[in-house]
Amino acid sequence: MLWERIRLRSLLEAYEARLQKVRWWWEIDPYLFWAVLVLALFGTIMVFSASMTTALYAYGDVFFFLKRHLFALFLGVLGCAAATFLSLERLRKMSKTFLFSVFFLLFLVFIPGVGRAGGGAHRWIDLGPLNFQPSELAKFAIILYMADALTTYRNRVRDFWRGVVPFLIIVGSICLLVLLEPDFGTAFFLLFLALVMIFLGGGNITHLLLVLAVLAPVALFLLFFGKGYWMDRIVAFLNPWSDPKGKGFHVLQSLVALGSGGLWGRGLGESRQKFFFLPDRHTDFIYAIIGEELGFVGTALVLVLFGVILWRGLRIALRSNDEFEGLLAMGIVASILLQALINMGAVLRLFPVTGITLPLVSYGSSSLFVTLAEVGILFNIARGRRRREE
Repeated sequence: MLWERIRLRSLLEAYEARLQKVRWWWEIDPYLFWAVLVLALFGTIMVFSASMTTALYAYGDVFFFLKRHLFALFLGVLGCAAATFLSLERLRKMSKTFLFSVFFLLFLVFIPGVGRAGGGAHRWIDLGPLNFQPSELAKFAIILYMADALTTYRNRVRDFWRGVVPFLIIVGSICLLVLLEPDFGTAFFLLFLALVMIFLGGGNITHLLLVLAVLAPVALFLLFFGKGYWMDRIVAFLNPWSDPKGKGFHVLQSLVALGSGGLWGRGLGESRQKFFFLPDRHTDFIYAIIGEELGFVGTALVLVLFGVILWRGLRIALRSNDEFEGLLAMGIVASILLQALINMGAVLRLFPVTGITLPLVSYGSSSLFVTLAEVGILFNIARGRRRREE
């Protein structure tokens, strides 16, 4: 009997020691982990399905985009792991340096030999096998900087001139560089993200509406006198049938893909629209391919997974005892969800096409890496809260 007690105790001690070793797993919020993992793996399958025709035609290798996407996913997982265990206090101290570094990177895209142009745009830095898009990193840099500044200067945030205008000048200068690339959709997304951060930080809603009222005519001016395709996207959104083979082609082909999918879809890999009918099928319009191949069920699954990210992300933010960490988590969740809504809204013709991809799903190494690193920050905040509770 004594021997059995000793043996049972040894087993329990060994089990507790085992739990201690995997303790980090329970601290990072398993629900969020599984939602992100399933979404990233699902996105990888859909990137392969949506890109195979383009890859075979343009590069002679049906796996061309899949291999690059997997490499970016691998780097993103490393970034997520690193962000999960880094010191948030140290990261906060680096917020201004980080923002300045992004500002510098946005300059580099215009330098020949460093930046890479494509389709008349200067948005990437050539890194050999992959291209890096600094405007994707700018999203996190703005969130980090504003979470720090809004926490440090919380007493000024309801003062328009001292609490709102300085942020608009700093973020506006970044938006100007992105606009020069030119990337109208991302530039206005960054500005909108900054306004969301001010609102989350306790800003006056009247001030923010005033800023939007001032920005509206500026946006209209840019649409009328900027790049021609900017206004074409608005026309395509309002009435795609006015020019079905031109301005409205993207939107109409997207709706055809969604409509032909029905409830269950044509089947995985059976899309017809990916045979050069639907442009940007593995990037901006991958949600339409999901709808065509997997039907309403597939698109609903994506919505549910983003809903889990919203639920768990907000839970992490609201349960954080640190104001900076809570605001940082809210900013990250807002950024991921807003991008998802804008992308899916464009595919469903609820919004104009902006060029913003579907986070964790679309092809795009910079977006995938930055989003996974942001998820790592959420894991980090969840770990910190649990450790403080203990």
